[in-house]
Amino acid sequence: MATAAIDALQGSCRADPSAFGLQDAACAAGARLADAMEILGAVGPSGLVNKNPVHEDLRSEEEGDRLDWQDPADAFVAEVTRQVGGEGSTIVDAALRRAIAASAQRLLTTHPEIRESLTAPDGASQGRGLAGDLLCLLYRWFFADLVTEFLRAVIAEKIKLTVPVLEVIDSEGRIADGVAEKILALIPNPCEEAEAQAAEATEAALSESEESMEADVPLSDVARRLVPGVVGKILGFAVDALGEEEVPT
Repeated sequence: MATAAIDALQGSCRADPSAFGLQDAACAAGARLADAMEILGAVGPSGLVNKNPVHEDLRSEEEGDRLDWQDPADAFVAEVTRQVGGEGSTIVDAALRRAIAASAQRLLTTHPEIRESLTAPDGASQGRGLAGDLLCLLYRWFFADLVTEFLRAVIAEKIKLTVPVLEVIDSEGRIADGVAEKILALIPNPCEEAEAQAAEATEAALSESEESMEADVPLSDVARRLVPGVVGKILGFAVDALGEEEVPT
């Protein structure tokens, strides 16, 4: 069932790359997620919860509209959702917000030390960056959850895709079962890519100098460069070189 649902979505996107505005929205959200990853890697969740001005362009012009959350963990999920999901009103925008909220909440659930650091006395002000492997989990989960949430919305709104199989599925969201797992298999790990690029850069530097020097490849930069290829993969476009080839327009 999950395979049929993914095939239906990818078939629609291949037939019309601009379908639903999903490609552009996913790429834009992926870039915003990379920006958020930079903050989370530098100063941790507190960089978002405390409205740390590391990235002024990520801050809302309507600060007063934010809720005063009692639980810092809830504030973290809400702020990640706002920054990555945006404020659009389309079905895709809603799926983006549900996807990043689900991914952020899963991060807190599977790694309770993050929640504890936020809720402990003075925890939100410690400014300790998240480990790269946690940021990469958030990155990969987001794109997998995006496909899942969009397919759920398609079912709920009774939107027809190119492959009519979705028309016979009930509206309880059963079609989403297994979707995320299958999509995850398509998404590269930015941490592994960053390590590979760092190794290549270090080797190149050693070939030019006898001094040992470890190259620094920012994880958020790698994640950002991978976005077009990742979106191409999950939407069924043929992308041979992740991060180096633009998806169809």
